[in-house]
Parts: sequence; structure tokens; C-alpha cells
Amino acid sequence: MSSITAENIKKLDIACKELSNEDKIRHVGVINNLGKLIAGGFKAGTSPLIDTDKIAMTYMQMQLDFKMRQELDEVLGPIDYIASRRTKQLIISVPIGDNLVLISAEPDADDKKIIKKAEELFDDISISEVNLKNKKLFCKY
Repeated sequence: MSSITAENIKKLDIACKELSNEDKIRHVGVINNLGKLIAGGFKAGTSPLIDTDKIAMTYMQMQLDFKMRQELDEVLGPIDYIASRRTKQLIISVPIGDNLVLISAEPDADDKKIIKKAEELFDDISISEVNLKNKKLFCKY
């Protein structure tokens, strides 16, 4: 298992920022296999709909949900993305190695357009596992 390099963190941050510039997107972040935000964050001027403690819990919950769904990969094939449209929020998870690109947007956002853009931006960033010993990396735009 390899650790993520500073170069990959920079690439992830750049991709997060570029995707967050899309219309109606509120948050783009990369969540490691432990449910910790390692790149990206909320778009400048955007306030989270839930408090900070619940955001951290949501990151862990999203990663756990992804891991549980992987149990069916042998039968159904690997996950391309997971999308959830709620009354107040569209939430999309796109796997990148063992990590997730977590995107939140306005509920009327075009999920297929966002997913396509995310796959284009993150496709060439290859990392097998994020191991962030002694690193705290939070990007704020």
C-alpha cells in the first residue's frame, strides 16, 4: 500500500476546485478510505447545510456505504458512481481507487453532467490508498 504524494494531493485539490466552479455545485472533496477529507471542500461563499461534526460523520458514512456496496462487485460489477437526490441536496460519490470524490450540489443540478465532468477531471489521478500520517490537508476556496 502506497501513501499519497504531495503531487497527487495538489492534483486532487486542482480537480476539486475546477469541478466546484461548475454551476450549482456546493462542495467537492476527496474522502479517504477512513472517511477523512483529504482534498477539496466547500465552494467559497457556500455555507454547509449541516454542522461541522455532522459533516465529518457524513464523510465516514459515505465511505462505509461505498464499502458495503462493493460486496456486490463480483456479481454486479464495480460501482461507477452513487447518486442521491434529496429535497435540499444532490449528493454524488465517484470512486477513485479506495477513495471517494464526494460532490454536493443544488437539488436541481444535472447529475449526469456533473458525473461526466468529475470522471474527466479525476480519471488521470491514480492513487491506490490515501495514508495521511501527520498530515492535515484541507483546501478552502
